[in-house]
Amino acid sequence: MVTPALFAKYPNAAALAAARQASLEKQIKSTGFFRQKSKSLIGMAKALVDEHGGDVPADMEQLTRLPGVGRKTANVVLGHALGVPGLPVDRHVLRVSNRIGIAEGDDPVKVEAQLCAALPSEMWTLASDVQILHGRRICRPKPLCDKCLVVNDCNYYRSLSAAPERAVKAPRPARRPRPSHDTRRLRTSRH
Repeated sequence: MVTPALFAKYPNAAALAAARQASLEKQIKSTGFFRQKSKSLIGMAKALVDEHGGDVPADMEQLTRLPGVGRKTANVVLGHALGVPGLPVDRHVLRVSNRIGIAEGDDPVKVEAQLCAALPSEMWTLASDVQILHGRRICRPKPLCDKCLVVNDCNYYRSLSAAPERAVKAPRPARRPRPSHDTRRLRTSRH
């Protein structure tokens, strides 16, 4: 929602590098953490101009040296903007890849390495996108296994089906209605 107006006002790295932070903050305020983001955006744009002639480098190491650019962002830029294989690992990719059993661990860098080793590079960006969407829609923290298309290949689902049937909890007894204020006062009074 923010980028069309942002890119119209700052069409290249040089324009963004010359931005006033207060002006940029107003434009990106709705994204949250707008003060730090505006500092990072201006710093990143200055680095692009000074070190890369205003062009975005198509290299993980060079991207992650830019202010505000971490490994996940670098992978998104590589895969979606530059057409270079990249596999962004966010919380959804971590959850889905661990549950299905195609990766193991909670360190995004290690999971990225496992997934990259398991897949041809031309599938990295798509594999991340698919897992992100699957994690948002189906394989949520409380998964919707009954709607999942990969249950037959899912370690998490197999572990649920292999577990002994869980005892059905007895329903809670109905709560007694709380006494009205006057009744409580009568009960606690010492008359």
